[in-house]
Amino acid sequence: MRKMADLASVQRTPAQAQLLLVDDDVALGELVSEYATYEGYAVTTASTAEVGLRMLARKAFALVILDVMLPGIDGFEALERLRHFSDVPVLMLTTRGAASDRIRGLKTGADDYLPKPFEPDELLARVKSILRRIQPSMNGLSFVSLGDIELDERQRRLTRRGVTIDLTGAEFSLLRLLISRPGTTFSRQDLIPRVLSRQESGIDRSIDSLVSNLRRKLGPSPDGSERIRSVRGVGYVYVVAEEDAR
Repeated sequence: MRKMADLASVQRTPAQAQLLLVDDDVALGELVSEYATYEGYAVTTASTAEVGLRMLARKAFALVILDVMLPGIDGFEALERLRHFSDVPVLMLTTRGAASDRIRGLKTGADDYLPKPFEPDELLARVKSILRRIQPSMNGLSFVSLGDIELDERQRRLTRRGVTIDLTGAEFSLLRLLISRPGTTFSRQDLIPRVLSRQESGIDRSIDSLVSNLRRKLGPSPDGSERIRSVRGVGYVYVVAEEDAR
């Protein structure tokens, strides 16, 4: 672990993003707060999910770092409750490395996950990556209309037939990439670093979970066909229905 004396070489982040850390490990909270504050973030801590949810209901945060193993209600249940009233990005912390836990977190609405123990550097790298993903791109697509869906990148908003569909940051980034080149197959090896900003591993099923979420939220195309099609052994493609191509 890097010592605080060595932090002079770290580039400070220009944004004063407000972070909420929900974890009952006091020592970890102090360490993360110290590193994050040096990087230019403002950190608020909560030792239980109940306290964290009350804070989130009263104040806007740029990102939530949420531990799974909490006293009272756990991180999964807290995330489910949070998603009823907020789409704030969430990075989940877990001491359990089982793929089922990671998939459950992503399906519930987490933007990324980080197993414990971790280095503070890696945690802050994940935070920066998530915050970068949710910032509107000034050079890419700003507004896309395809069939019955419209994607407004600057407002991070997706609508289907005029109805807003709530997406997590990772879901939005994945959909934006797929519909930027409809009809083109993207491999998992290509999607994971571009959507989640980490390298693909043979057991990583994060993209599969995100695609499942998008299929459920978007539903089929107006003609009843599948919007996002699996290409066996390769990856995924956003299918252009005939009426969309006209």
